[in-house]
Amino acid sequence: MPGNPRIVKVQLDTLKNDPLILPAYARLIIKYVLDYVARKFGVSGAAETLEELEELLLKIAEEYPAEEAVAYGIYKGESMLAGAVGTIARRFGKEAPKKLAHTLGVMETLKGSESLYDCLSRYKAFLTEIGFMRDEDLTLEDSVHEVFIKLHGQCTYVNACTQLHQEGVYNVFGSVPCGRFLAFAGIADAALNKKYDVKITKYNPPNCEGKIFEIP
Repeated sequence: MPGNPRIVKVQLDTLKNDPLILPAYARLIIKYVLDYVARKFGVSGAAETLEELEELLLKIAEEYPAEEAVAYGIYKGESMLAGAVGTIARRFGKEAPKKLAHTLGVMETLKGSESLYDCLSRYKAFLTEIGFMRDEDLTLEDSVHEVFIKLHGQCTYVNACTQLHQEGVYNVFGSVPCGRFLAFAGIADAALNKKYDVKITKYNPPNCEGKIFEIP
């Protein structure tokens, strides 16, 4: 399955500019990303820095879904470093989509949203229009102060997610963090100038369910 070089570029730019990515964590990310691409894609390579890792992944991103390898490396790395997936992976899960939205030129449109549901609906419509996802891959349901999300069909990170689940890599609440839910929460943070959190209510990849809600 082909990947998306633009997403990979944004992912690595986010990592390289994040002050929380200290050398020890960067080394673990690189190690686990390289392990993943070797096991899942049959691609061997070497990298000692995030810059070298970016160069390697961009070379294969049009042929393989390298973005899922980056997600795996971040979650696995933090789990090994801190005992669970936590603050750094969560920060990345929100910041990278914000950067992507800015590069795609959609943030100004989203800032005119009247509600959380309106914001997420606009973002979904935009991603569908540019071919980043299909309309049927994600369903939004409005509720008071929160939006329920149901995933269907294709999921960008399903392979990384199931691999993490098999390896017992979880957050402090005992669940695999969902990159797609965090992405939508990050977009809502930036567009509505509020803070949002996510909760997975049904783990059944690629048909997971959950909600995004405002943090008081």
